[in-house]
Amino acid sequence: MRKLSVFYDHILQACEQSGKTIPEMLSFCKAQGISAVEINYSLFASEQEVIASMLADAGMEISCMYESFDFGRDTDLTKAQQMLHAAAEQQVSRVLFVAGALENAEAAELAACSRTYEATSTFMDENEAVQKIAHALSALTEYAAPLGVTITLEDFDGFCQPFARTYPLLWFMEHVPGLRYTLDIGNFAFSDEDVSYAAWILKDYIVHVHCKDRAENPLVHGAFCRGLGQTPAGTGYLPMAELLNDLQKRDYDGYLAIEHFDVPDQLSFIKQSAAFLHSWIAA
Repeated sequence: MRKLSVFYDHILQACEQSGKTIPEMLSFCKAQGISAVEINYSLFASEQEVIASMLADAGMEISCMYESFDFGRDTDLTKAQQMLHAAAEQQVSRVLFVAGALENAEAAELAACSRTYEATSTFMDENEAVQKIAHALSALTEYAAPLGVTITLEDFDGFCQPFARTYPLLWFMEHVPGLRYTLDIGNFAFSDEDVSYAAWILKDYIVHVHCKDRAENPLVHGAFCRGLGQTPAGTGYLPMAELLNDLQKRDYDGYLAIEHFDVPDQLSFIKQSAAFLHSWIAA
């Protein structure tokens, strides 16, 4: 487990903040031991030749493509299939789908029953939007398999997404053959859930990892959430090293993706996050 990636959006923001060009920032990231980027599919598709050329020149690749969809309402899978082909063409084996959302009232109902798997399953089995999302994901995982691409869900930090919490995620893993899980270390804090417990429950499905940490806020006193501020990996309150150690014991060999959106100094944050992850690898 020695491969680091960073979100391409962070590189673009670092360029805006520092005045560096994209090739200069890619070179900077490469010097920090980062070998790949996580990139939004729509952005990549709109500038494919340029982005692919810059990455190749920097000796970097794409670790994961991600995109938002609304499978609970939209049954057209064309864009998702195009994304899977683009990933295969770029030799990207992991994609992340933000696969849809519930209405506010439905999301509140799911939140209220998500403390047990039994209650969660009852809701998921009976909710029309969830069933449509699961149906779409089932069709797409089957479509992706011969392309050599694995579709993943993450613990998304949003109230209306039916895959923000531990048991809804487990339901999707168990009901969609071939679907896998991207562990976002920082996002269970949004739902005030225990990331260590979630990672253990979902351990058999983890194929990708976002190393997002969270900064404490003295005004936040949740059971597990002590703040949602962005901070470099390893500098927040989440058990980052402990979780990485557990992944290592289970022979996880995928990327560790650096993630901290919309911070005031992306260049510094990227450098600190990479340094922490490399120090963990060395230890």
